[in-house]
Amino acid sequence: MLKILKGVFLAAFAGCCWGSMAVAAQYLFTNCGFEARHLTTLRLIGAGVLLLVLQAAFGGFQSILKPFKEKRNIRDVLIYGVGVLLIQYTFFLAIEQSNAGTAAIMVGVGPLFIIGYLAICKHRKPVPKEFFCLFLAISGVSLVVTKGNFESLDFVSTGAFWGLLSSAFGAFCTVQPKNVISRVGVSNVVGWGMVVGGSIACLFTNPFAMDVHWTLPSVLCYFQIIAFGTVAAFWCYLKSTEYVIPSITAILGSFEPLSAVALSVIILGATFNSYELLGATAILANMLILAWPSKDTESLTAN
Repeated sequence: MLKILKGVFLAAFAGCCWGSMAVAAQYLFTNCGFEARHLTTLRLIGAGVLLLVLQAAFGGFQSILKPFKEKRNIRDVLIYGVGVLLIQYTFFLAIEQSNAGTAAIMVGVGPLFIIGYLAICKHRKPVPKEFFCLFLAISGVSLVVTKGNFESLDFVSTGAFWGLLSSAFGAFCTVQPKNVISRVGVSNVVGWGMVVGGSIACLFTNPFAMDVHWTLPSVLCYFQIIAFGTVAAFWCYLKSTEYVIPSITAILGSFEPLSAVALSVIILGATFNSYELLGATAILANMLILAWPSKDTESLTAN
């Protein structure tokens, strides 16, 4: 039971961190001249370096060299780094080709990929609680991001395809690093993976050539994005897979749009209507249902 609670809390907290990043990014896009592709590159490199520095400070310099002691570790970290970059890139393409609401909902079906993978490759039979919570998550996210106006969604454009592809990459990056994490630790996988992803992104876009306004608020927002919206979010997200199965971790990612909307109301003065309140209730119910003891609890615990 304690493992379930730890996993649920870590996954939900990761979603909240990602949501807070969205608010900070919106400020940078609107007021400071940032572009998504440049911010993505700076975010990955900055977060990766920060996490590795923290790991070296608390675990010793040799601790960050663990991935380089075995070829399989190098391979797995490289794959994870490319995967993280592809998640970001395809998600932004989804927004560009459709809209943010459609992209968020398509990404929300990611747990289905994980449930399918666990069933086919790991011979694990899904439990009803997973599908019910997935339904709540998708419904809640739909209400939160559309404010009840479903006419704004566009599922027939190429944007929906990119959103679904981003969802698949997200599912892959939830399952793929599990073994290498057990060998070298979460911090090394996330840190080096992001440095890899950011370095590859630099080959296609020069983040230092952008014309932006660096002020105290923009510096603080950038720090929030790398420290909480990236380092803390990815670390907690992958750490949660040590306690609960990956599909539960992915379902609780629905806290991202909820926290983004809540912070937009508090910080940016946005409005919050009854549809969003209903969606928020559905998302919060997920956390309670997954954490509540039941006959399915043992099957949701990570091995």
